[in-house]
Amino acid sequence: MKPIIYSIILVISFYSCSGFLDEDNKAGISNTDLYSTAEGYQTLRVNVYSSLRNIYREAPLVLLAGTDLYQMPRGMTENGIYDYVRLYDTNGDVSSFYSNCYNVLQQVNTAEHYLSIADISEADKNLYQAEYDFLKGFLHFLLIEQFGGIVVNDEYTQSPRMDMPRMSLEASYDYVIGKLESSLAGPLPQTKTDGQICKDAVNHYLAKVYLTRGWDLKNQSDFTKAKEYASSVISSRGGLKYSMEELWSPSNENNEEFIFSIQYDAESITSTTNGNNQESVFGPYLGGNERGHKYMAGSLYPSWALNSWFGKNDARYEATFMLSIWEYYYDYYQGKNIPGVNAITAIYPRAWDRSAEMFEDYIQLTNGVSNGQFNDVTMTDNNNNLIPGAKEFLQKWCPEYANVPPVNALNPNGGNYLRIYPFFEHFPTQKENETYWRSGFNNDFSQPGIKKFDMDRLVVFSQTQSYRDIVLASLSETMLLYAEACIGEENYSEAQTYINSVLARPGNSKDGTPLTVQLPTSQKGALEAYLKESGKELAGQYSGRWPELRRTGMLKDMFYTYNYDYLSGNLGSDPIGEKLYRPIPQSAIDINEGLSSEDQNPGY
Repeated sequence: MKPIIYSIILVISFYSCSGFLDEDNKAGISNTDLYSTAEGYQTLRVNVYSSLRNIYREAPLVLLAGTDLYQMPRGMTENGIYDYVRLYDTNGDVSSFYSNCYNVLQQVNTAEHYLSIADISEADKNLYQAEYDFLKGFLHFLLIEQFGGIVVNDEYTQSPRMDMPRMSLEASYDYVIGKLESSLAGPLPQTKTDGQICKDAVNHYLAKVYLTRGWDLKNQSDFTKAKEYASSVISSRGGLKYSMEELWSPSNENNEEFIFSIQYDAESITSTTNGNNQESVFGPYLGGNERGHKYMAGSLYPSWALNSWFGKNDARYEATFMLSIWEYYYDYYQGKNIPGVNAITAIYPRAWDRSAEMFEDYIQLTNGVSNGQFNDVTMTDNNNNLIPGAKEFLQKWCPEYANVPPVNALNPNGGNYLRIYPFFEHFPTQKENETYWRSGFNNDFSQPGIKKFDMDRLVVFSQTQSYRDIVLASLSETMLLYAEACIGEENYSEAQTYINSVLARPGNSKDGTPLTVQLPTSQKGALEAYLKESGKELAGQYSGRWPELRRTGMLKDMFYTYNYDYLSGNLGSDPIGEKLYRPIPQSAIDINEGLSSEDQNPGY
């Protein structure tokens, strides 16, 4: 007999999900007695919200890896989630995501089961049911994005369920849409900014579900429906209000542009290392505790391509990437980033239209090139003096830092220095440029990391110190979903209008000249241009780059054109092959009599 598919054990969290929910668990009584009380029932509702953290607390690589935007981290030469070649049905990242989604669904089912006996008002019962309907639709949609047709887990049970068949893709979409539309019909508030489920969030995901189904099932009417739901969100929220720097400021959480977030705060985590790791994912390692920088997991390195897509006049580049690291990383947020006053550790200059000239100067500064790699990027010698030519290079290419002292290379903790890693883009091919740019790939500080999700200070030297909220849906994404639906309809002029409305975000243009994009009038060309724009706007966000490429049918095109792990020639000509979904974990097939090897996705 196979083991139980889903555990019935309910784990009650002893912390609150966010400021709008408070939990007070009572022990020593039965579940029925506890959850029939108003106070006891809240522990179930809070647990539903807080259990979402289990999916996102550590970056779910299935949403991001194996795409055009991110590369393998240093020290890794093979991993199936990045390269497809070794992507098997035993992959740990895939299995964790799969089980985490179903575990959260079990928490939702449990809360829904006890709702009928809870001593709360009918108004609250109707509100909570609408929340649970949304979460059931949302969680099953996450699974559809990765696996196609899914096993639907829609009921609470206290006995083993050993025969749960996989639904067809069509039936899976019907289930999700039914749940989301049921939620939308409930008494949810129109707009919330504190992480509580609202109609704006439901409309956003209905737009995304219809859009995805439109691509998957080639149903043109779904693109029209996607636009309708996206329009509801845009009408409710209005236009974009913040510059990119303001939008992602650590002091601007729960702002009007954020539609749905996984909530964190200092009081809601059980320890300083029990936050999330989003701030530590997108960039290179920055050294150990002695350096005083943030602890970088370095799971995903932003690609040369992503950097290259930002134009010279696009202020989102500086707002997205940390282009200067002062004596300590968080000095940037603490007012200790004043040239001529504060010391600096690393600089990432970009010359834009003078890149060839910078390259020549840099070769001379770093003693030439060997085997396509720079010999050195350290600008200080063992006596903490700038190496010959470094001051002149700074004055020419980084004049704002010309008089900034480097961090003392001989401080008691040792090993600090000034490093300069320019961005190179003057060679005729991406591969040539990226080969030079990645020459220090295995070194600390080797490229700028994404800063959008930073804390404003170091709490503890840990990858999971962050209690910043994890934003899953934002207004600019809704606007881009609308544009993508227009491309699905082959209405390129309307798509262009909506993309340009995202580019018109306040502060995007450095000189006041509006940023615009001109879409090609072929669907594939328009999708590639669109995906570059969504990549820049949503860089690092867990809205899901891999699902975006998969649904549009552009996964192979973008991966094979812009991912250096592929361009290096080590993955063969077609590593993706039939792997257009993630593998259903073999462990899930083994314990479910409703699944067999015939249910496995192609390619595995």
